[in-house]
Amino acid sequence: PAHRRVPSAPRAALDFAVSADSQLAQLAGMTTLSIDTGDLDIIQKYADTGHITDATTNPLFVSQAGLSGDARYIAFVDKAIAYAKANAEGAEAQLELAMDRLAVELGIEITKIVPGYVSTEVDIRESFDTAESIRRAKRIIAMYEEAGVPRSRVLIKLAGTWEGIAAARVLEKEGITCNITLIFGFIQRYFPALFPSQFTE
Repeated sequence: PAHRRVPSAPRAALDFAVSADSQLAQLAGMTTLSIDTGDLDIIQKYADTGHITDATTNPLFVSQAGLSGDARYIAFVDKAIAYAKANAEGAEAQLELAMDRLAVELGIEITKIVPGYVSTEVDIRESFDTAESIRRAKRIIAMYEEAGVPRSRVLIKLAGTWEGIAAARVLEKEGITCNITLIFGFIQRYFPALFPSQFTE
């Protein structure tokens, strides 16, 4: 299915009433809309319109949330660090796991707001490593499932590199739905046709 992102709006622009004939409502009648932000308040306001069903995050949104000073996000960071210390050995491994866990903590909270998919991105530094992309993706899914969020609610975002698309091919066969991102050219857009993934952005 088509999957369109709605960019986040400035907070001052959020006090609106969405009419039945608004552009947002019309677009929602034709496709699935996914809001592209990590701000829980913005997600909630758009979700309340009934037109936004999905949400997508990326590492920038996750880091912004972690540095926001908001008590909710501070709690996510604290949980992520504690999880990493309990489940990984060594500073580098703990940092890697903490970042993945922070993305999952934010994603878990978003699943309580939107009824559809929540996208969580594999570390972009793994974009040219198929095996590592698969490992990180499976770990992200495992953490969601441990928290009671089924894989059917999660999209794993992978870069539109040959290696990322190859990873998606493996993951899709295991019931992990993937979202191919960072598509900047025609050749990249053609790759997913060779290795079909349900979503591209």
